[in-house]
Amino acid sequence: MKPSEQSAIVNTHPKRILVRATNWIGDTVMTLPAVQRLRELEPDAHLTVASPEKLADLWRHNPHVNDVLTGPLPRRQFDLAIIFPNSFRSAWECYTAGIPRRVGFTGHWRRALLTDALPDPEQSRYEKLTVAGKQFERKIFPVIRHQSHRYLDLIGHLGGNRTHCPPKLWIAAGEIPALTKFLHEGSRPFFGINAGAEYGPAKRWPAENFISVAKNISAEVACRWLIFGGPGDTAIAGQIETDLRTALDDRSVVNVAGKTNLLELCQLLKFCRLLITNDTGPMHLADALGTPLVAIFGSTSAPLTGPTGKHSRVVNVPVECNPCFLRECPVDFRCMQAISVDQVTAAARQLWTETEKTHGHI
Repeated sequence: MKPSEQSAIVNTHPKRILVRATNWIGDTVMTLPAVQRLRELEPDAHLTVASPEKLADLWRHNPHVNDVLTGPLPRRQFDLAIIFPNSFRSAWECYTAGIPRRVGFTGHWRRALLTDALPDPEQSRYEKLTVAGKQFERKIFPVIRHQSHRYLDLIGHLGGNRTHCPPKLWIAAGEIPALTKFLHEGSRPFFGINAGAEYGPAKRWPAENFISVAKNISAEVACRWLIFGGPGDTAIAGQIETDLRTALDDRSVVNVAGKTNLLELCQLLKFCRLLITNDTGPMHLADALGTPLVAIFGSTSAPLTGPTGKHSRVVNVPVECNPCFLRECPVDFRCMQAISVDQVTAAARQLWTETEKTHGHI
């Protein structure tokens, strides 16, 4: 007799699923809805995330995940692999680990490594464009939808829910005692500035504009400023720190650019009552942590990779050549130059008015 699906005999050996995670902060955040939908589809499965070690803290407290793996994949320990990256290497790792079912998108010569090879609905192409007498190529996407839906398609292929849900990150309160103590010193709220962008200068709104916005807001709200950035952003962050210390006072500015690990960055972003940011990994982290944010988009596309949280605002001015997705502007940086200090100040002011009494976090 065949046991029912609810039988303890059937469920003695739960399905073991491997999720091969992405390698970048922003992409990791955009996979979170898919992992949630996978857990809803397979509530009894043992779900392991294979993540680069540098991003493992983003998965450590996720309630939808049973285990986080940062080393080589063990052989023949999983029944199913869901491969989020579109690289040959990620598919090869799952193939050589002997995982019998491997689900991912085609591309990068890896079709033969997948048992379920899905056509990529968002294959980009390039078109030539001439602006201000200069010709260059820009990337075009035939389907304009948020990147998170791409990952949800893999879960939908398995029978799961393709509907988008807000990404959410979990971090343990008080996990860094010294940082927790520092954050609660003083009564003025912390606002954040994230003026860098690891991808390249085409994503960076001018530092002097961030400074002007901070001065405008400080004239209306008694606040302090946390300046964020990676190791490559220290020069920009230093410029902002110097100018704001001169305009405000030393106790109103804290520069943590290049000084935080990933977990500390998350703690600080979550504590901020408002973040003003370029399109970067920290923007995605803040969005998933529930921090109200104003995101500035120029060379990239908010409909494709923008924040999706309730308390997020995107500032963008359409020009003839954006989005181009280039690392460096080949023309005159018109997409970012078109965004005014007044526009960003107004968006930040409106967001603060909406979230002040609730501390913004949802």
